[in-house]
Amino acid sequence: MPKLLSKLPFGLLYGLSTLMYFCVYYVVRYRRKVVFSHLQQAFPDRSPAEIKTLAKGFYRNFCDVSLEIFKVGSMTPADLDKRVSFANLEALQPILDRGQSMILLSAHYCNWEWLLLGTALKMPIPLDVVYKPLHNASMNRFMYDTRSRFNVDPIDLNEFTNEIIKRKGTQRAYCILADQKPRSKGKAHTSDFLHRETRFFIGPEKIAQFVKIPVVFVTMQRERRGYYRVTFKVIAEPPYEKQRNAYPITETYVRELETLIQHAPEGWLWSNRRWRSRKTERGLAE
Repeated sequence: MPKLLSKLPFGLLYGLSTLMYFCVYYVVRYRRKVVFSHLQQAFPDRSPAEIKTLAKGFYRNFCDVSLEIFKVGSMTPADLDKRVSFANLEALQPILDRGQSMILLSAHYCNWEWLLLGTALKMPIPLDVVYKPLHNASMNRFMYDTRSRFNVDPIDLNEFTNEIIKRKGTQRAYCILADQKPRSKGKAHTSDFLHRETRFFIGPEKIAQFVKIPVVFVTMQRERRGYYRVTFKVIAEPPYEKQRNAYPITETYVRELETLIQHAPEGWLWSNRRWRSRKTERGLAE
């Protein structure tokens, strides 16, 4: 099925996405309570009608991106170059000229798979992307093969730290989607994010400090259906000062991500149970 979907022309793909939106939002009602709860908490000043509009916008984008991710399995470099443009690649040039590696921090916003491969096509150094293996073996293989295209090396989350140590002497870009919920155990950075106390991974900051490399926040905006624009912003550079129980790089990432989401909320993955709470999800999607 993934390979079949990847062969569909874009016109048919987006027609299927429109049908998928109707089924997901109105019939299956996929995680409606989760999405409405998250939006209401994040935007307490919005009216119920405005929240509903945001929710529908999210589901339309969610269906588009879901099918676009399958489509990338058959896309050529020319296809990606046409649909993923870059506002300021020159922002990375000083880092590249110094021979430094870098951490590219992004989020589950817009189409993160196109973001990865589109960036790989433009970069003169290899990209390493951290991933968590999927439970479905065939889907995991498809996603691994897809992410492996165009000079990208997917690395299992459990092996990522060891691999960074091994590759410390080579110039690389480490790509991380840092908006996932950390495990309940272990250290994390807690911040006020979208009007909620939220925990974030501190791993990227620790890696940057250990390897002594810059951190770049990568944003993606949808220009129109199937077309995106990427922007880079350097948010931290060595030398780094160690601060006890403080994570300034992570906090900067949180603030940048919050600004991005507030500007265009529909692009973020609101269906993810980032704040798992059954109590707040009851009765909010009627």
